[in-house]
Amino acid sequence: MNCVIDFLNVGFGEATVIRYTYGAQRFCLVVDGGDIHASTNPRRCSLTQYIREQHIEKIDVLVLTHFHRDHIGGVHEIIGHIPIGEIKIHLMLPEFILESGMMDCSTPMLASLSLYIQILNQAKELRIPVDIVEKPTAFYEQELTYKLLMPDMHKLEQLKLELNNLDMSCLKQQAESLNRIDRMLNSTAMAAIISYKGESIVLLTSDVALSFWVPYCEELKNIAVVQAPHHGDRHQISGEWLSSINPQAVIVSADDKGTYQLPHKEIEAMISEHSKAKLYYTEAVATTHRILRVDAEQCSVEFI
Repeated sequence: MNCVIDFLNVGFGEATVIRYTYGAQRFCLVVDGGDIHASTNPRRCSLTQYIREQHIEKIDVLVLTHFHRDHIGGVHEIIGHIPIGEIKIHLMLPEFILESGMMDCSTPMLASLSLYIQILNQAKELRIPVDIVEKPTAFYEQELTYKLLMPDMHKLEQLKLELNNLDMSCLKQQAESLNRIDRMLNSTAMAAIISYKGESIVLLTSDVALSFWVPYCEELKNIAVVQAPHHGDRHQISGEWLSSINPQAVIVSADDKGTYQLPHKEIEAMISEHSKAKLYYTEAVATTHRILRVDAEQCSVEFI
């Protein structure tokens, strides 16, 4: 193994692990961690299970694209149980929210916020460095490069303002504000391009909107494997976008329940019309695999 990118079947959620070996050295990059308790279904592979089964002794870098529960729940399960070199985020919570220590799972949004509070506070207690990414930045590890792509800064500032205006003493009365924050998390998520030996291998799209890619048009060309944005949301994929990237494979991170009516069935026709890419689902009705593995050397997809 030189470099593999593993898309975990965590049900409705996303967790991607990039492992790179050079000589006797190993490097492990994790982008998001899936939902909490993803291991309850035997067909699935939680981040916790993956770490145990693959005998991973350290996560060198953990990237959190945004703090929806289906992207960070699995991180809450592993933090403190495996060494983490650093965590990269682009949105730090205000201190008054962190100090609230809130633990409220009564709504999906409050559950997401509670998990993020706990993760950031645990990182502080464990002295895990937290790097706040403020602009598109490429990071290098020998022949492996991962570039974090930033959202529109005006939208990100709007999200920060909404968070700063929360009153932690009466959140139940701020449903409208929390709903706005919930919607803004997707449009202000980070994305990432994984490159190996100078070639763009995988585009990790998280839940970003189609407008996210406007500043990155020149970089979105001939990427071998593309993760479909927002679990296969047809509104976040266009024929022009697909044609520009010209992928060999499109991977949809989804469950077999059609959660939030995703993925949309229309994406299959769109992908076949505008590309020659083969479509893969981390989970669908008939799937038995727990991992979709991309070999960076061969740009091939394997079922594990």
